[in-house]
Amino acid sequence: MVFNLPKILVAAASLLFLNFLMVGCNKQNGGDLPAASTDWSRDILMTNLIVDLDRMGASADIVVAGSLASTSASFEIGDLVIENVTSNGIQLNFRAEQGRLDVGVPQSVEAQTLTIDYRFAIQDDFNGLLRSGATFIWPYYCGNLFPCKSEPAEGGGYSLMLEGVPDGATGLFPRSIAMDVPAYMVGWAVADYSYLALGQTTNGTEVGVYYRTGEEQDALSGAQYLRDVFDWYEQTFGEYGFGQQVASVSVDWGGAAFGGIEHHPYWHIASGSMSDPVIHAHEAAHGWFGNGVRIGCWEDFVLSEGLASYLAARALEEVAGEDIGDQVWNSYRNQLASLQSSSENKIAWPPGCNGIDILEDGLFGIAPYMKGAFFFKHLESVLGSNRFDSLLRDFYRANRGEAVTMQLLLTLIEEESDYDPAQCAQAWLRNETLPQLERCGY
Repeated sequence: MVFNLPKILVAAASLLFLNFLMVGCNKQNGGDLPAASTDWSRDILMTNLIVDLDRMGASADIVVAGSLASTSASFEIGDLVIENVTSNGIQLNFRAEQGRLDVGVPQSVEAQTLTIDYRFAIQDDFNGLLRSGATFIWPYYCGNLFPCKSEPAEGGGYSLMLEGVPDGATGLFPRSIAMDVPAYMVGWAVADYSYLALGQTTNGTEVGVYYRTGEEQDALSGAQYLRDVFDWYEQTFGEYGFGQQVASVSVDWGGAAFGGIEHHPYWHIASGSMSDPVIHAHEAAHGWFGNGVRIGCWEDFVLSEGLASYLAARALEEVAGEDIGDQVWNSYRNQLASLQSSSENKIAWPPGCNGIDILEDGLFGIAPYMKGAFFFKHLESVLGSNRFDSLLRDFYRANRGEAVTMQLLLTLIEEESDYDPAQCAQAWLRNETLPQLERCGY
């Protein structure tokens, strides 16, 4: 990070003094405003962000649910420097410490808007705004970008305005997200981009790809099926929820970084993966599963990533032919083989709810992606592709904008078909070894 250290220290000291003065001193209509205290249960309904890249500062209008039982709200703030917290122009008591912001919120049955002014910093470890101009806040680093709650079940709507974009650069970001989504979906990318329009889907969604200098051929290769893949998702599972224009966006993650991140409607793809159609199809699938329907617990990660991996292979097979589909599944088999011969975590769906650290406990790895993909392929084989598509469509439509669990999907399958998937879910997702071919084969 490049800072003027003495100025930072002076500013931090000033903010601490201001915070001290505010606690217990604010008045409203002659009465004391609530003191800052901790309450993680206050629901975030909407977050409206105005971000200024020139001054590395931002303002967040956060709409929280009303409450007569609580007079506080808490947010993750990482290393943000909180400058002020107000509501309707009235300064509120707040306490910012150890990566947490506590705000005293006056009692009200109506939703209230908290305006939080703050400064943010460049991050060097895939945990905020990167030096390349792109953001990366998955899984629980949203607090380094804006006040938030990072648990995936905590969904909310968002709007974003990005100011201070350098001359000659393009800022790509969702201006409005009306559906409740996980905080890690919010992000932006700033670079000197060129745009390639890939065409419109049957529903009229414009699909494209943004690439940087020297990447045109990779973009053409990787996104060659993207319009058709996106159309297949729309026609198979239902209406896309994040606008009428979508695109893959190349980002510089440095080194040998690969893969992508689901910042719909402009999902990010590492420059080293731009030529891979599977990555484009995978990130697009999250518009339905992972973002459109989000996971309720980190342990349900397979419902996002395993299903997106399966859908990427399935969609490419549908729109590009069986040969392409076979290539994808053979690649997946090779990844499964490498997993089994490694010391990596091999459990794709651990029990519990938010009892793990998805990074430290190793769930972020090959297991949920590949074992999940083959489990869903097993369901397709047992139920038939049309029936399985129909069940996924029903699941998406019933839970759009909601947080769900893997168990909820398994229960739906059992109730709506003659097949109980529990045994094979156990064999594929909760055992370290691969299942026997005759029982739950792949």
